[in-house]
Amino acid sequence: MAKWIRLLNVILLTSLVLTACSEADKPSSGMYGGLLNQENFSSAKAHTELKIKFPQDHLSHPEFAIEWWYLTANLFDQQGNQYPLQWTLFRFSGGVTDSNWSDGQLYMSHGKLSSKTDDWFEEVFARGGVGNADVSLAANSNAFTAYLDDWQWRSESADLFPATLNFNLNEDVNIRLTMKASGPYVLHGENGYSIKLSNHQHASMYYSQPFIDITGVIELPTAKIEVSGQGWFDHEWSAGLSDQATEGWDWFSLHLQDGRKLMLYQVRHGQLRNSWFGSLISSNGDKTHLTEQDIVASINGYSEIDGVKIPLNWSISLPQYQIDIRVSAFKKDQYNRGMFPYYEGAVSIEGSHKGLGFMELTGY
Repeated sequence: MAKWIRLLNVILLTSLVLTACSEADKPSSGMYGGLLNQENFSSAKAHTELKIKFPQDHLSHPEFAIEWWYLTANLFDQQGNQYPLQWTLFRFSGGVTDSNWSDGQLYMSHGKLSSKTDDWFEEVFARGGVGNADVSLAANSNAFTAYLDDWQWRSESADLFPATLNFNLNEDVNIRLTMKASGPYVLHGENGYSIKLSNHQHASMYYSQPFIDITGVIELPTAKIEVSGQGWFDHEWSAGLSDQATEGWDWFSLHLQDGRKLMLYQVRHGQLRNSWFGSLISSNGDKTHLTEQDIVASINGYSEIDGVKIPLNWSISLPQYQIDIRVSAFKKDQYNRGMFPYYEGAVSIEGSHKGLGFMELTGY
């Protein structure tokens, strides 16, 4: 019965999304298709006068068209086996009238767990305002909570951490995690104002928590496994991250072995020059904003997945900071085959520095 309800929700959400978009803006092959185009919805826009404040900006910004709370983690069992993990809650302004059946917001959540031999991925959907999905402060404790059905992030206070995260995948895998922050939040770009295109026409409000210590239990169909590792959390909201000529993007969140963190992304565009931006974060949380003049990146090799060639091996250099690394996928197929397919997977780091991380590749 649960699977039939989820299928019905997928059909309903697809109908609502396509109704909210014009014919020209219907979902394309890129990540979330036309949903990321600013032209889709009337929306508040990111700008330099906005100031990110905690803890209130951990919550939802429904006046913006697009928002997400995004966790990735590289977890390990006691034998050293690796289990990359993703949990994401997306919110889209649905462009529909507020009613007893919806508050005008649409939610989609992605959960994923991988091992060297297996992958479990599921996406779930809900309308806002009817009790199925929300990001808010709990009425009884004033603590941060983000949920879609029984996929739940619950904190001990209005801050994001400490917190627990509980979700299941395809009724086969149960995941129960405890998360604690060991460093500060990091505001990307100019105090959280993060430009996306080289013409500066699209931007978001964007911060991360790259210092997360995680412990927990994964219940697989064949075993119950204790795990621990490092996580990375992103929260981003925007009127739109792209336009119709945007081809996709390449995003990296990297934990270097010396304690530093590195966030990099490239937006690929059919009319503008491709542009790299990022943040180099010290072990105590100090951030250096990186521009395209700081970053030298090249693709070392493609792999074919579902008939699509995807760049899974990269060379990335920050000459001014003595960083010259090679980034390689944990394994070839870490493709998320949801309503809007994209590549999201763990990576290893070699070269001048070693480490682990995640990369997201869209639009290929």
